[in-house]
Amino acid sequence: MSPLATRPNTPDWQLRVTDRDGTVLHGAAVLVAPEYVLTCAHVVIEAVGPTAGPGSTVRLDAPRGLPGWESAGTVLADGWWWEGSAPWDAAVLRLDRTAPGPPATVTRHRVGDRVRVLGFPNAETGRWVTGRITGDSGSRFDYTQIDVDSVTGFTVLPGFSGSGVREERNDGLLGIVCEAAANGRAGWMIPMDGVPRVWGVGTDRGAGTDTGTAVALTARAMTDLRTLLSPDLRFDLYTALDPRLRRRLRADQDLTAFASQLVSLAHGEYHLLGAVLDLLDEREDGSAGMIRVREAAAPLLTGHDG
Repeated sequence: MSPLATRPNTPDWQLRVTDRDGTVLHGAAVLVAPEYVLTCAHVVIEAVGPTAGPGSTVRLDAPRGLPGWESAGTVLADGWWWEGSAPWDAAVLRLDRTAPGPPATVTRHRVGDRVRVLGFPNAETGRWVTGRITGDSGSRFDYTQIDVDSVTGFTVLPGFSGSGVREERNDGLLGIVCEAAANGRAGWMIPMDGVPRVWGVGTDRGAGTDTGTAVALTARAMTDLRTLLSPDLRFDLYTALDPRLRRRLRADQDLTAFASQLVSLAHGEYHLLGAVLDLLDEREDGSAGMIRVREAAAPLLTGHDG
């Protein structure tokens, strides 16, 4: 398989995670907002060590289009999913300097989609692998399998972890590589529509509060609600949700993941957060926990969500 041609000096939304000198590759990360990147938690662990977690810092650079740029990236308090905490292996980091280019355009995947993936092993500006999405599978729920095209060329190698899985033609970001088969002929990705959007997306009008922070605080408050703690009550809430939300949630997923994804989708994509809170209110009957949820969500309840 031959690497696809790239245009020089065009900043790409994929970055590298390396050691302090830029000589040891740990993986990749994708720019999902002007100051935020998404990578695999195991990439951070490889760079930092077994104590890695929220607050850990790694070094990132951008050899594709902006050589010489580098930044520290710090794991967000609500941006760490590893081992038993969620069905993924993911981390969201905040950069300490302006990103070298615009963020990726996030889109949803479909079985059969043609995709391409850029990895950095033994190539500073990357090597491309192409393939096709074949369906959900892998070592964790919510992982999606990608079958690599060629049996003789480049394969998914160590160092591809955290790399963006892109639409073949439009370059939209579908997910990040998280695992590979031993022979590299297949890989697995974490779909972008499965990761709670805890990264900042600006400020709400007149609120003075970072939207990402408000989303994270609202989701955290929800995890104390009886309605979500009880599997039966959570399923009852799930069946009452708007069908667009149900299609992108699972009632039986990890509690923290369910709450984070519910708030992120309801507020950021469908402007349904107010309706979701009303459904919770009906079931919580004025509980102290529900009052805390309303307080946390107040900065988000403007415009269409109100």
